[in-house]
Amino acid sequence: MKVGIPRGLLFYRFYALWKTFLEELGAEVVVSPPTNKVIIQQGLTYAVEEICFPAKVFLGHVLYLKDRVDLLFIPRLVSFHKREYNCPKILSLPDLVRNLFGVEEERIIGDEINMREEGIRGWRRGFLNIGKHFTTKESKIMKALEQAEKAHRDYQNNLKKGMLPENLIDHKAPLLPREKKIVLLGHTYLLSDSYINMNITKKVNDLNYSVITPDMVEETKKRYYLSTISKPSFWTISNEIIGTALYYLKEKKPEVRGFIHLVSFECGPDSLVGELIERLLKREERSLPYLRLEIDEHTGEAGLITRLEAFVDMMEWRYSHLESHVSSSTSS
Repeated sequence: MKVGIPRGLLFYRFYALWKTFLEELGAEVVVSPPTNKVIIQQGLTYAVEEICFPAKVFLGHVLYLKDRVDLLFIPRLVSFHKREYNCPKILSLPDLVRNLFGVEEERIIGDEINMREEGIRGWRRGFLNIGKHFTTKESKIMKALEQAEKAHRDYQNNLKKGMLPENLIDHKAPLLPREKKIVLLGHTYLLSDSYINMNITKKVNDLNYSVITPDMVEETKKRYYLSTISKPSFWTISNEIIGTALYYLKEKKPEVRGFIHLVSFECGPDSLVGELIERLLKREERSLPYLRLEIDEHTGEAGLITRLEAFVDMMEWRYSHLESHVSSSTSS
C-alpha cells in the first residue's frame, strides 16, 4: 500500500518518525519532491487567501500526491507538548484537504495525536489508532512506534550537531562551518524549505556566517529560559523560538553576532512572537542586532539578498565598534 507524506509544515520535524513508523507497518512511503514553482502555483490555486504561505505550499504537495498514492498521511497533530497546542491551521489540515480536493475520508490518515492533557499516553494512543489502518495487532504497532521513536531521536541528535534537515533527508552536502554565527529563528518548515526561503542558509553561509536554528538547541535549555518570562505562548513552536532567542540573548556567546527572524506574512502567532523578541532585545544593555524577514508568495530574491548584506554590514560595524570601545575602556 502506497502512503504519501506531503513535504511541508511538520514534515521537516517528524520526517524520520513518520517514515520509519509507516515502513515498519509494511507501507510503501512516497514523499512529494522538494518544493518547486509548479507545486507552489498549484497550492496557490486551491488555497484561500487567509491561510499562510507554508500552508498553501503544503496543499500543493498534497495535490502532487493525491492521485499517486492509496492513502495520504495527514495526522491531526493537536499537540506534541503537554499543556500546549499546535497552530490551528495544522489542526485543521485533514478537513482542509478533504473539502478542497474532494478526497474521501477513508483515504486520509487523519487520526488525532494530542499530548496536551495526557502527555505520552495521548501520543501513543494517537499512533495506535494510526497503526490500525495497517494491522489489528497492537504489539506490532507499538514495536513500530518504538523503532520510529529511535529513528526520531537519531534525527534530532544530528540536527543538534549542526546538520540541517536537507542534509539528512535529501543527502545534500553540509555547508562550510563558519566561526561567526547568526541565530536563525522561525518555524522549521520555513527554515528547512530552501525553495520558499530562497536558500537563506546558503546565502548567510556565503556571507561568512553559519546559522544556528532552534532545532540545534537542547530542549532543556530552551525550556529553562522560556520559564524566565511571565507568560509563555499557547503554541509549542512559538515557545521554542522564544526559548532559543532568550538562550542566546542571555548566554552572550561571543561567536553569535545577531538574530534573523524568518516569518510568514500571514502567520498570527509569528506576529506576537516577533514583537516579544524585539522587546526582550531592547531590555538588554548590550543587545544583538535583529532582522525580521517576512516572506510570502510575492517575496523577491533580490530584496532578500540586499537586506541580508545590509544586516551583515551592520553586524560587522557594530562588532568592530563595540570591540574597539571595550578595548579602549580597558586600557584606560
